[in-house]
Order: sequence, then C-alpha cells, then structure tokens
Amino acid sequence: MIVEIILKKLKGPISEEEEILFEKWLSEDDENFLTFQRLKKLQDNKLKELQNIHHLDSQEAWGTIQHGLHTNKSNKRLTISYSRFMRYAAVFVGVVALSLFYKSFYMEKLVEVEHDPTAITLELGNGETRILSQSGSTAIVTKDGNVLGTKAENVVDYSQSDIDAVDNELVYNTLHIPNGKTFKIVLSDGTTVNLNAGSTLTYPIKFIPGQHRKVTLIGEAFFHVKKNENSPFIVTSQSLDIRVLGTQFNVTSYPEDTNQKTVLVEGSVRLYESGTSYSEDDSTLLTPGDMASWESAHKKMSVQKVDTELYTSWMKGKLVLRGMKFKDMIKKLERHYGVSIQNKNMDLEDRVFTATFDVETIEEVLNTFVSETYFDYLIEDDQITILK
Repeated sequence: MIVEIILKKLKGPISEEEEILFEKWLSEDDENFLTFQRLKKLQDNKLKELQNIHHLDSQEAWGTIQHGLHTNKSNKRLTISYSRFMRYAAVFVGVVALSLFYKSFYMEKLVEVEHDPTAITLELGNGETRILSQSGSTAIVTKDGNVLGTKAENVVDYSQSDIDAVDNELVYNTLHIPNGKTFKIVLSDGTTVNLNAGSTLTYPIKFIPGQHRKVTLIGEAFFHVKKNENSPFIVTSQSLDIRVLGTQFNVTSYPEDTNQKTVLVEGSVRLYESGTSYSEDDSTLLTPGDMASWESAHKKMSVQKVDTELYTSWMKGKLVLRGMKFKDMIKKLERHYGVSIQNKNMDLEDRVFTATFDVETIEEVLNTFVSETYFDYLIEDDQITILK
C-alpha cells in the first residue's frame, strides 16, 4: 500500500520495488511532492512519534487535536503536552492526507485535458485522456486499480498489463504524437512501434489470442512485429492494409500525402486495399529493400528498390530531404521541429532541395537553403515567415 511505503520512506531506506512505487506516486502530482515535504519537515522537527504513525487511530488523533484547540481557546491549562499535540496533528494530517492521495493514485479520476497541440496525449477506452511526458516513469492505472501499462522515459509499455480481453471484446487506446516529438510503444504482444512526429496510433490494450492483431496508423511509424503465425498483424493506414506475421517495416501515411509508402527492412509483408477481403492473389508482396507506393485516388500500386536507411533514419533524429520541392518540404520541417511555416515567396514553391540534417536548429536549416537560393525569413517564437 502506498501509504505504508511513504511512511517507511519517512523512517528510512525502503526496498527497490517500494522505491519505484514511491517515485511513481511522487511524480503523479505536485501536491504529492509538497505533502511529503511537509511530513518530512514535521519529522525533522523532532516529531519522532511519526515512526509509530501506522499504529495510531486518525479519529483519535483528530479528537485529541480538537480537544487541544478547545482547551487552548478557553485559556485553560493544557491537558496534553505540545509535543503530544503535534504528534497527533501529524498523525491526522499524514493518515488522512496520504490515504486520500492513495485513493486518487489507484482510483484514477477522469482527467479533463484542454487541447494542447504540443502535448503527447493518450486516450483510454473509457474516454479518459492522459498527458504523457517524454521523461520520467509512471504507471497507467485503471479506476479499479489494474495496471494498464507503464511509461518509462519515452516509451509506453503494455506487455506487462494486468488487463485481459473480456468476452473477446477489444478495448482500444489511441496515442497522439505532436509535431516536434517522437515516441515508442510496446504493444501487449511485444511488438514495438516507433511513432514519428505528428502521428497517431490506435491499438487494443490486449490482443485476443488466435485473432488478427489490428492497429490503425495516421502519420509515420516503424514497426517491429513479434512473430505469431496464428495471429497475423495488420496495419490499416488510410485506404491500405499491411499484413504481416513478423517483420520490420516503415509506413508513411500522413493525411496530406497523395502516396502512402511502405518500406520493408526485414521479413515480408503483403499489401491490399482496405475494406477488401485478403487473398494472396490480390495482394502485393514486398521483400527486404522494397518500397511500395500506394496511390489511393487511382488505386494504383508501384514497387521499387530503395536504400531503407533513408526512410528509417528519422528514428535517429535525422531529417532526410531528397529531391524535394520546397512546398512539400515545409510540412516535414513543421513536423520535425514543431514549428509553423508560412511561405510568402512563391518563387520558392517548386525549388528542389536535397539535404540531410541531424542536430541542426531550424534556423541553421533555413540558412542552408538560403546559401543555395537566397531569401529572407522571420522567426517569431515557433512561427516562421518566408518573406517575399
């Protein structure tokens, strides 16, 4: 129980497992941190009685406190010592406050989140929304105390979830990654998905054994699918389905893309139009090094050999622009750097650039383009204007 762990922490060292739970509680809310600091200060002020706090009754403590206050107000002689009074005050504050925080930690309340385009958000199947940071660790817990998953640094992990699929009913979560950020998710079957900036993945919190493992992607992601011959893994991306048993591949399918690209790194995949029945005869087979381009407007598929590194280097923080028109490049820059770009220089629209960036700032990137084709620009916070 988190209350007991916090009290043990006040008295001295705790186990490694208890330390993990304590840190999770501490990071859940700023008020949790402040509460612990207040309790620690009470103990530091010679309130040694806190070491027996779990043996005392909070109701008795509160009664004693009220009695002490009443006696003090009446200017009568105190019937309890100051140290005993503070002892019970600490007991009441500690037991009641910590039990409330324990309840709020395990019985997750509905979080009303204002839309923040810069935040990584997780939508749960019950309608709750959580904001996830790219640092720190915490547990994702349901209202009834079951661990849905864990978040450690830049990863959400469902592989150790306490949740089971009930009555063969799938419960879906949706992870939204804003521009300027990337994130990784480990699904319940051990499949890992690296999500690029500006992407959204919808997935079951637990796959049902023997059934197809289906997820939906908007944006770009690299999949490393855990092999399971009895449960094909299917990625639906706009009007395209990608069917695999176990492999590694990259999918690019942003809303503004006219062509959806699938680049196979390892294994094999089959592609076919979403909403149609799967058959090997009516699907396109890819082998390692293939890139399939699906033009949904004309339902046309083309396949070519590519250098897969060019299409997966984004996971290492690189931005690769190869033979790309400036008007098409703007959206990539916006997603990668989390900025907004307005181009007022129409002469640049069809200018083609080829470049690779790694640790460069957006200003350094723009200056690289300026060195090839001169233009003026203005940067105000996250807003960039390309001037006439």
